[in-house]
Amino acid sequence: MNRSIKKLNYLNRIADVSIVWFVWCLSYFLRFELEVGGPASNQLYQRYLGYGVLLTLISIIVFKNTKLYENFTTNYTKDILNVIKSNLIAFIIFLVLSFFSSEERLSRIALVLYFSISTFLLIFVKTHFKKKILKEEIKVVLVGNSPSLVEFFELMEKFANYKVINWIHAPEKYQQKYSTSGFNAADIEKLNCDGVIIGFESREANFIDEYVSKLSDYLIPVMILPDLSFAKLGYSITNYKGIPIININEPDVKTVGLILKRMFDIFSCGIGLILISPLLLFIALVVKFTSKGPIFYGQVRMGVDGREFKMWKFRSMVVGDKNTEGWTVKNDPRVTPIGRFIRKTSLDELPQLWNVITGEMSLVGPRPERPVYVNQFRDEIPSYMLRHKFKAGITGWAQVNGWRGDTSIEKRIECDLWYIKNWSLSLDVTIIFLTFWKGFVNKNAY
Repeated sequence: MNRSIKKLNYLNRIADVSIVWFVWCLSYFLRFELEVGGPASNQLYQRYLGYGVLLTLISIIVFKNTKLYENFTTNYTKDILNVIKSNLIAFIIFLVLSFFSSEERLSRIALVLYFSISTFLLIFVKTHFKKKILKEEIKVVLVGNSPSLVEFFELMEKFANYKVINWIHAPEKYQQKYSTSGFNAADIEKLNCDGVIIGFESREANFIDEYVSKLSDYLIPVMILPDLSFAKLGYSITNYKGIPIININEPDVKTVGLILKRMFDIFSCGIGLILISPLLLFIALVVKFTSKGPIFYGQVRMGVDGREFKMWKFRSMVVGDKNTEGWTVKNDPRVTPIGRFIRKTSLDELPQLWNVITGEMSLVGPRPERPVYVNQFRDEIPSYMLRHKFKAGITGWAQVNGWRGDTSIEKRIECDLWYIKNWSLSLDVTIIFLTFWKGFVNKNAY
C-alpha cells in the first residue's frame, strides 16, 4: 500500500538473506579458524560454502512460507517467536537434507553457533524494521459497509500509524466519527492518500463500479475488499488467460508448503519410530498376551478429498461382531483392561505413524472419521465436508483445544476449518508442541 513500507519490507528480506549467509560463513571461521569450542580438524571451506548456498535457499523458501514478512502485529513477543519458529524450521530442514546428501558430518559446534547467532540477528533486524514500518503514516479512505471492510478497519485501529481520512457509506456506529457525505476524488488525491479501500456486500456490488469509475482519472491506489463471507476456508485468486478467477473453499497452501509439510512428516515419524520402537514392541506383546485377537486393528476412515484408507491402531477391544455397534461409551464392556489404558493415554494411536509414512495421514490435521458417520454428519453439520480438503492428522487444532472423544462435533469442525484456513508449518510445530505439553491423557476417551 505505502511505497516506503514496501521498500522497508524488501530491505528486510535482503537483510535476512544476508544474515543467513554471513553467519554461516562466520560460524565456519569461529569454529575452524579461531577453534571456538576446542581444537578442530581441517574442513574443506568450499564444501561449507556449498552448504551455505543450500541453507540460504531453504531459509528464503521457509521465511516466505511461514509468512514472516506478512504477519506484522502490535505484539513484539509474538513477532520474536515467529522469527524463532521460522529459523528453527529452516534449520531442521537443512539438517535433514545435509544428513542425507553427504557421508561427512557438519560440525555440531559450528551448527550451534550458526543457529544461536543467526536467530539473535534475525530478531534484532525484524524488530528494527518493524519500528520503522510502524512509524510510517498510512492515510486511507474507506468506502462501503461490508463486514470485511469493518474487520479491516478494526485491524487497522490496532496500529497507530493508520489514519482513516474519511469513510463513505460507513456503518451506523461509525457515522458520527467519520463524514459519510460527499466523495471528491480530486481532494483525496491532494491529500497524498495511500489508497481508497472499497468494500460492499455482494447485493450492493454495483456501488463498486460507481466509485472505481470516479477514481479512474486520478493517481490514487484503489483496493477492493470483496464480500467473501461464504468462503469458509478462505480464497485465492488465479489468472486464466487474462481473466481473474476467485477460488473459494480451497486451502490456500502453495506446493512448496505441502512439500515442506511432507518432509517434516517423514523426518519426524522416521525419528519417532526409531526412538519409541521398544515401547511399540512392549505394547504389542501386552496386547497379544492379554486378550485373544490380532495386535493391530485397521479401521476404514475417510481422508483428503473423500478417499478412504485403513487407519491403524493397537487393538483395544474384544474381537467380535459387537464392535460394529457404534462409538465407545463410558465403561464400554467391549474395551479390554489394557485397551482402556492405552485408549486413555492415546498409546493406541501410535501405529498411525505408519499411516503418516505411507502418506495417508499427516502428523497434524483434522482427525479422520468413519464413512458411516461422515454421511450422517454431512447432513447435520454445515460445512462438515470442507474438513476433507486437507490431509487427516494424528493430532490437530481441535484436539489440543480439548475437542476430542465424546465432545461437540460442531466445535471440532470449527477448529478444523480454522486450522485449514490458517495453516502454516509453524502452526504444525506449535500444535505438536501443545500435544506433548498438554499430555496424551484424554478424560473423554473411553
